[in-house]
Amino acid sequence: MFNSWILSSLVVVIPTVLVCLLILWIVRKKVSTKKLQKHHDVAGFTFSIVGVLYSVILGFTVINVQQRYNAAEESIHTEATMLIDLSRDARIFPEENRAEIQSLLKEYIIYVIREEWGSIDIHLKAQDLFRRIWDAYYRIDLSSEKIALWYQASIEKLDRLMNARLSREYSSWDRLSNMMWSLLIIGALITVGFMFFFGLDDMRMQMLMTALLSGYLSFMLFLVFTLDHVFLEPEGVKPIAFEKILPLFL
Repeated sequence: MFNSWILSSLVVVIPTVLVCLLILWIVRKKVSTKKLQKHHDVAGFTFSIVGVLYSVILGFTVINVQQRYNAAEESIHTEATMLIDLSRDARIFPEENRAEIQSLLKEYIIYVIREEWGSIDIHLKAQDLFRRIWDAYYRIDLSSEKIALWYQASIEKLDRLMNARLSREYSSWDRLSNMMWSLLIIGALITVGFMFFFGLDDMRMQMLMTALLSGYLSFMLFLVFTLDHVFLEPEGVKPIAFEKILPLFL
């Protein structure tokens, strides 16, 4: 996973750096160093303003997508926890009801891991599984006061399970708007573009600074994209929580 994430980021960062260095080389070939140095004061002042504005926008965006990423992980852990609780609580019910409920919960876990994970589509099978789980609870005989108390607690946990599932689905649909992505990309282009207005006497130093700036910004945009797509490879959230609890249902 680590290597895959590194390689994926390099696929974005390296071409971006090379393109920026090529543009810088062309600009320096077409425009003399003296001509560029005449505008250093204005370019430097403007560059500082643009840099601050873009860093604020980028920083808030990273925080926003990181919070949504963490919320998705939390909802997944809640979903897995409720599945375990429901299976444990079902032991108080009559054998026939207990076996049916635990079997359906196991079927749901296997379905999430093998079929549903990472998909943004609405799966009718999941709705059918939940309908069957609810029907299994409806068939429980509540004549015993003890069973009725456990039944009430189980229904509350079943509601929390469904809420956690819906939260996971919303996380898979939620994305930054096209307007926000346009702002981030255009802002990065403008920020890096200001490096072409400077004419340092040492060309290698200017190329190094341009490479570092373009590489850093492209890496940050890659990070935003990764966090924005919660379940997308290579760093999307994995169904580890479900995989860990599955042996408990075997």
